[in-house]
Amino acid sequence: MPLVKTLGVVVRKRDIGEADRLLTLLTLRYGKMKAVAKGCRRPKSRLGGNLEPLAVAEFMLWVREGKELALVRGAELVETFPLLESDLRAFASAQCAAELMDRSLVGEEAHPRLYHLLVDFLRSLEGSRAADGLLRFSLRAVELLGYGCRGDKCASCAGAIPEEPGPLWMEYTRGGVLCGKCAARASGGEKLSARVAGALRAAAGGRRVGEGPATEAVRALDRMLSWHQDRKVLVSPRLLTALAAVS
Repeated sequence: MPLVKTLGVVVRKRDIGEADRLLTLLTLRYGKMKAVAKGCRRPKSRLGGNLEPLAVAEFMLWVREGKELALVRGAELVETFPLLESDLRAFASAQCAAELMDRSLVGEEAHPRLYHLLVDFLRSLEGSRAADGLLRFSLRAVELLGYGCRGDKCASCAGAIPEEPGPLWMEYTRGGVLCGKCAARASGGEKLSARVAGALRAAAGGRRVGEGPATEAVRALDRMLSWHQDRKVLVSPRLLTALAAVS
């Protein structure tokens, strides 16, 4: 394949060798890609400053037939998000969103809606509402990945989830919260506290969710995804949990 050009976001990076860097990109045209930026860590490299994590750039990539890794031939920054450098909550939420994309996507298949979802989320970040925005991002990402997780209606009988103080049940196989009656026949999933169930219900209804409940709900969604995708849970939400505990 010849050189290709696409917008993309660096969702993961790792230094290799003396001056190279291995990048995981979520691109608009080709989905998730891995690419090596040779020499980008040298002081005089033209690439280094344009390979910022969690920033939008236009990449020129050489995709070699039969090779797993592409080569970065050029990159130009298109959009950056300064809040990520000054607000720890915004940064932690952005990292969590990026890790979710990295761990959930396999192979080079275009996912333009997920790409735009991530970029729109980065644009919308507000430090005081970062966890709330991440919960809405996660709910939409779960849906676009093909699993879904309804918090306002029962995933089994489609009845309304009552706003009661007792715990509920998240059914992994059905992708959503179960009402008390259907939960008695649940086959696989986890019990949700009233706090988490309320956060999922509020987010599904477009209402604001506090930092602590939103973070717990994000982690519950990730546990459901990890069950479906047979992978370990994300690491990034641990920082969000620590920040919520001290707020």
